[in-house]
Amino acid sequence: MRHNGRAPLKASQMRPEHLSLRENEPILVVCPDCDTWHRLKRSMILPHRDGVPVQRTERRYFGDKPSGGRRCDGSAQRIVIDITPEEWTERLLAAETTAAGRRTARPIRKPRPQAAPAPVQMPAATRPLREQLAEHLQSDCPRCRAGRCARVVELRQRIRRTTEIAAAPAAPIYGQIRAAFRGHRASCTPCKNSAPCDTGGKLAARMTSIAREQMARTA
Repeated sequence: MRHNGRAPLKASQMRPEHLSLRENEPILVVCPDCDTWHRLKRSMILPHRDGVPVQRTERRYFGDKPSGGRRCDGSAQRIVIDITPEEWTERLLAAETTAAGRRTARPIRKPRPQAAPAPVQMPAATRPLREQLAEHLQSDCPRCRAGRCARVVELRQRIRRTTEIAAAPAAPIYGQIRAAFRGHRASCTPCKNSAPCDTGGKLAARMTSIAREQMARTA
């Protein structure tokens, strides 16, 4: 077997994962042309085919035509083994460590889209705002078609703030005061006639104060 006429390749200049210098095993290298593994014989890559089909008009062989395509140009490439198996092992481990360092240790998962809450799950305080938003979206608003309607942005912000107020830690206090106000109004004649008494006015003012404080926190 004669070499292919190219300059010899040094093992020290090749990628360590393209070599196999394990002890008590045949030396294997990756062909620089077809990227397939092959053995060395007399420091040359054994002849092989690259899998590219060849069209011939004349038969050169008797019987069946050999398969595998044409002869690879990397056949009989000279390889100079100028490193020891120990040096090759160290280079291979270093290359694997570098490749592992490029990969993230924790996979990044794409967050799942959260489904919008059902209308029955939305706070009752947002119902008027949601009705105004639905009514506006059904209207033929030119700014909505352009995607920059200030009215829609304002209503959605108010809905979000009202929802946050209902889910905030102050909500239990607000709910208790509201329950007390409803109980008082059910038994108070002035409050029933839309003329809140002193107690009803204080409860309503306290409810308004809590709502405004929470609104300022979430703004």
